Amino acid sequence: MSMKGIKRFLRGIFRVWVMSALLLIPMVFLGQEQVLHDSSTDTLELNLTKALEIALSENPLILIAQKEVKRVDYARKEAWSSLFPSISADGSYNRNLQLPVIFLPDGAFGPASGGAMEIGFKNSFSAALSASAPLFSYSIYQNIKISENDVKASFESARASRLNMQAEVRNAYFTLLLANDSYEVMNRSMKNAEANLADVKKLFSQGLVAEYDVIRSEVQVRNLRPSLVQAENGVRLSEMMIRVLLGIEQEVPIKVEEQLSDFQADDSFMKESKNFNLSENTDLMQLDLQLEKMNSQFKLTQSQRYPVLAAFANYQLTSQSNDFKFSDYRWAKPFMIGLQLQIPIFRGFSIHHQEKQVRIGMDQMSLQREYAERNLNLQVRNAYVNMQKAMEQIGSNEEGVKQAERGFSIEQTRYNTGTGTLLELNDAEIALTQSKLNLNQAMFDFLSAQTQYRKVLGHENGFE
Repeated sequence: MSMKGIKRFLRGIFRVWVMSALLLIPMVFLGQEQVLHDSSTDTLELNLTKALEIALSENPLILIAQKEVKRVDYARKEAWSSLFPSISADGSYNRNLQLPVIFLPDGAFGPASGGAMEIGFKNSFSAALSASAPLFSYSIYQNIKISENDVKASFESARASRLNMQAEVRNAYFTLLLANDSYEVMNRSMKNAEANLADVKKLFSQGLVAEYDVIRSEVQVRNLRPSLVQAENGVRLSEMMIRVLLGIEQEVPIKVEEQLSDFQADDSFMKESKNFNLSENTDLMQLDLQLEKMNSQFKLTQSQRYPVLAAFANYQLTSQSNDFKFSDYRWAKPFMIGLQLQIPIFRGFSIHHQEKQVRIGMDQMSLQREYAERNLNLQVRNAYVNMQKAMEQIGSNEEGVKQAERGFSIEQTRYNTGTGTLLELNDAEIALTQSKLNLNQAMFDFLSAQTQYRKVLGHENGFE
């Protein structure tokens, strides 16, 4: 491939970095706090494990999901509290400015009786203690089931947040490694070109090569310099992406401890994955939990047809008087207990229509799950195929790098002994650079496909 091909390759990588950065930069506006506030300029030695630890412990999306789990757990406890008795106390004081009256018919208590008769006293005091407890309420039990389902859903949502964050961190980290390795390749290529230029100038000064070789070598160095600058910009942009995800301050220098070559393209788990098991996929699990919740909601709607039985008790203290001599008061102390039964008879078909609505919602959710499962099967198979292709490409590119290194060494020796041309040497240099870039890209493609495969299957800790 020519120098134009290498530039097109680097421009393609650079566009990927730009698009990824545009997608990740808005995360800053979610209110993500910086996780490293120390004003110290100590270098942060970063590897994949440490990057994942920082993201999963400090990222606001993960923290929000953890808070949601706690909130839903309190809602579950609130639902269970409906089974406990409720006790209340109240008291009142009334001052009768005009006493209440009752009307009696004429002659009710003698010939002269009749008309209005005042009753009661100027002051009225009362206090009451009430208690009630549900003995049978089908709706309460269904509300408890719904709250238990919400807890499961919140845990699964938190797991989904972790899976998504792991995938984003892995992709950003591997992009940074690709940028670093591509920069190293271009930097070594630049050093080789500069070394060749020095050798050519030396040979030219001795009259062993033509001036054209010197000019051609200088052009080679100048042509490589923009690609080197572009690769350096790619490293900066990739580092910015990982800083955004992990919340690392710009003042803190980062040193990446790993290279793409440190990650083995292991295909052992691929050989065991003949059937793609989506049982741990978080999207499907969340849809299953939603279906389970809607089933409980249907039963909750049906519970409106069932009777409700409750027990109650009431104890009162009451007294009336025209003065405030409390020691002379006579207190009445009525006390009662009982049962209350409510039987629904007819509500104008509202329950029937509510049941129909929930049924239709369950059918919609089932269709949505079926559609999601088909798409996920396609995604996991596509990721699997991409891993296979990347594995094949890695093997081919590794052999290609070995051959390109040997070819460059041979051409360098031939040129120095006068049996080879500068054009052949430059071609060997370009072939070596391109083969190394291709190997890095193939390794990155494998790791990206592996990340997608891991995410779709719902694996958080590898491929056990």
